[in-house]
Amino acid sequence: MRVSLILLFLTSGCAAARSGYFLLNAGRELEKARDAGAEKSAAYEYTLAAEYYHKACEENTYSEFGAADQLAKTSQDWSARAIEATSDAEKEFGEDFVPEEKQVEVKEKNENTLDQIDLDEL
Repeated sequence: MRVSLILLFLTSGCAAARSGYFLLNAGRELEKARDAGAEKSAAYEYTLAAEYYHKACEENTYSEFGAADQLAKTSQDWSARAIEATSDAEKEFGEDFVPEEKQVEVKEKNENTLDQIDLDEL
C-alpha cells in the first residue's frame, strides 16, 4: 500500500513543476525552430508556436497549470512543424532559401477635411 502511494505521488508530480517542465521544453523547441530559420521560411508555423508559448507563460503566471501544460505542448507541436517545414523548404529550394517579401502598395486616402467640404451643398 505504501509503495503504491509513493509511486502515485512520484508519477503525478506537482502541477507547477510539471507545467514548468513543459514550458522549458516548449521554449527549447521554439529556440531550435528560430535557429533553423523558421521565422522566415515557415513563418506561419513559427508564429503559432511563439504565440502558444507566450500564452502558456501567461497562463502559468495565473496558476492555470493545466491550461499552461496544454498550450506548451501545442507550442512544441507547432515548433516541430516549423522545423519540418524549414527543412522541406531547404530541400526544395536550397539552403539559402528565403521567401520573397511581398511588397504591398499603399494608396493614399483622399480624406475630406473641413476646408474641402462645401457646407452650402449640404
